Amino acid sequence: MYRIIDKRGSGKTSRLMLLAKETNATIVCALPRAFEAKAQAYGITGLKFISYHEFLDPCYHHTHEEKFFIDEIDGLLKRIDGNVIGYCLSDDEE
Repeated sequence: MYRIIDKRGSGKTSRLMLLAKETNATIVCALPRAFEAKAQAYGITGLKFISYHEFLDPCYHHTHEEKFFIDEIDGLLKRIDGNVIGYCLSDDEE
């Protein structure tokens, strides 16, 4: 599993987009149109973006082969259930 953990303004978004392009993955994010504009500004084309809402919608049909990168996992967790107030994360490789 890829994990991009770094400070604001360190290039996390561009790295995420490049990995998505390389692996043919969909990017799940808060604002897909804004992300698409950012990708174009970076010169990265051919990416697919969906919202957290779409990703969590049981009617969203994706194949088992479709891969995803999630931008700002905290944003997704907040939309799963309003009662999620924290989590832990192991920093070891699988």
